[in-house]
Amino acid sequence: MTHKLLLLVCCIFLLAGTAAAETVPCDSDGDGTLTASELATAILDSLDARFMGGTVEVPSSDDLRDAAFVYEHWDGRALTITDSSGRETTLSRPLQRIAVFNSDTVEMMRSIGVESDRVVGVSKYTLEDPTYFPEYRGKANLGSTWAPDYEQAAAVRPDAVFLYATISQSSCDEIEETLSSIDPGIRFFRFDSYRPTAYADEVRTMGALLGKEEGAERFLAFHGSVMDTVAGRIASIPADERVSVYLENWDDYKSAGNGSGYDEKIGLAGGRNIFADTAVEYPAVDPEAVISRNPDVIVKIVGAGELVFGGYGDDDPAPFEEVARAIEGRPVWDRIGAVKDGRVHVVHSDVIGGPEYFIGVAYMAKWFYPDLFPDLDPRAVHQQYLSEFQRLDYDLDEHGAFVYPA
Repeated sequence: MTHKLLLLVCCIFLLAGTAAAETVPCDSDGDGTLTASELATAILDSLDARFMGGTVEVPSSDDLRDAAFVYEHWDGRALTITDSSGRETTLSRPLQRIAVFNSDTVEMMRSIGVESDRVVGVSKYTLEDPTYFPEYRGKANLGSTWAPDYEQAAAVRPDAVFLYATISQSSCDEIEETLSSIDPGIRFFRFDSYRPTAYADEVRTMGALLGKEEGAERFLAFHGSVMDTVAGRIASIPADERVSVYLENWDDYKSAGNGSGYDEKIGLAGGRNIFADTAVEYPAVDPEAVISRNPDVIVKIVGAGELVFGGYGDDDPAPFEEVARAIEGRPVWDRIGAVKDGRVHVVHSDVIGGPEYFIGVAYMAKWFYPDLFPDLDPRAVHQQYLSEFQRLDYDLDEHGAFVYPA
């Protein structure tokens, strides 16, 4: 740790004073439950002292604010939650200063209505996407999970830091260890915020943690309406009769193996991943293997690597068609059913790689089974997600490029 950072830490502790006691604020009898009577008494005593000259010792304005939150959202008791790493944490006060190293978690927070002013620092990737995260301009730049800026993270004095749960665990462990040594009072939470199997549970847990229970349930009703529609219609298709799919990441001949996120998303859309028998999550595959397995549909992901185009900051759809034509023109790939039948599709990672994965699942379901989903409109789902839950003034009829064919 540099001398500059040591000095900064000392200043932080001098400014912060002692950490708040781990008890429910305004719980006057100390039984661990804040009752309506206790809260009312604390409020009235504070008003009396402030305006009527009362001399009774009263709670601070911070205590009153926190007590009101605990009473409204946590039934007057300390809250214990389990994050996606399996760690249990108990809180007796709400989190006020949140630092988030995971952009997917920022997006999930926004889906349930968490105010941006509660977030004091975000990753560089959040800041590098001002079209999608305009309200976070000016927030402290925490660097990234792989290259954190500890001085910035310490300077914003977070009471909570959010990290990934199942990826980059060594980097996340190092961030937690370093920041804990600077301020032992920081709470750490681990959420991936993009894995379909854990997503609904993470949304509910986040809603409880941040006092956005209603926002979480409202968002999950929307999310569930899409996923339930897809699941209900593909349920009757026997596994061996499902559409076979070759998914290729932005790197040529890099696919999705068993247990990967994209393998799961293919299954959710009713597809049968031709490389699901591969133990490696994202294997490099032989072009001949693709030809021999003869997929019914090919799905190509763009938005990273050498295929950085499209998404929210680029309105030109032409590169999507160019990618599809390049796949169709690969040597001998004209023998593949997907190519012969014109079923090569391109999708941007912005609608399938993160918390918005359900939009990509809707697109794939419609591509896989167009006769089953004549009324499913993934573009309308996408627009509702942006307008209603991401609270963005972004018109898909005018901006962005996300899929081909559109």
